[in-house]
Amino acid sequence: MTKHSELRMCHEDRRIHDRESINILLSHMNVATVCMHDVPYPYAVAMNYGYEWKNEKELFFYFHMAKEGHKLELLLKNPMVSVSIYEFLDRRGYMQYQGEEHDYRSIHAYGKAEIIPAEHETEFLHGMSLLLKNNGRPPVKHIYGEMKTRLYILRVRVDFVTAKAQYPIRNMVELVIPQNQEKV
Repeated sequence: MTKHSELRMCHEDRRIHDRESINILLSHMNVATVCMHDVPYPYAVAMNYGYEWKNEKELFFYFHMAKEGHKLELLLKNPMVSVSIYEFLDRRGYMQYQGEEHDYRSIHAYGKAEIIPAEHETEFLHGMSLLLKNNGRPPVKHIYGEMKTRLYILRVRVDFVTAKAQYPIRNMVELVIPQNQEKV
């Protein structure tokens, strides 16, 4: 079995380690790909997300999902998932930054998913509000309409998270991809 916390990156100097830096990256992105166990191929789904750090150490992701479908079937069989979040900027035809024609930031997390039904109202609203907040929308105060009949909140408790950038990050400002898009 792979110990993801011991995997080495090809460019270890580009790894982003600390919680504060990963938090900055998470706050500037809003779509994650969640990968679940399926046969013969992994099942990957792009989803909006919310997140929070508990006890300054534990990272949790929140997603919403339908109460039926293949994703739910897979999660009930095996709740272990991976989460991939990234941002990419193509600079071809524009000024390069640090000699690069493109730029990216990525976050990869591995953890265990838990399904939260609307009947667990406090947890459900908390997760939904974090998801909405990360996507620039106001939080919800009540479960209404189709939320109760059609949706679950999927909470992923992260066991291991890592991040990487196109080039070594020298300061906190560089965590957000510099957008200087002047034509050359």
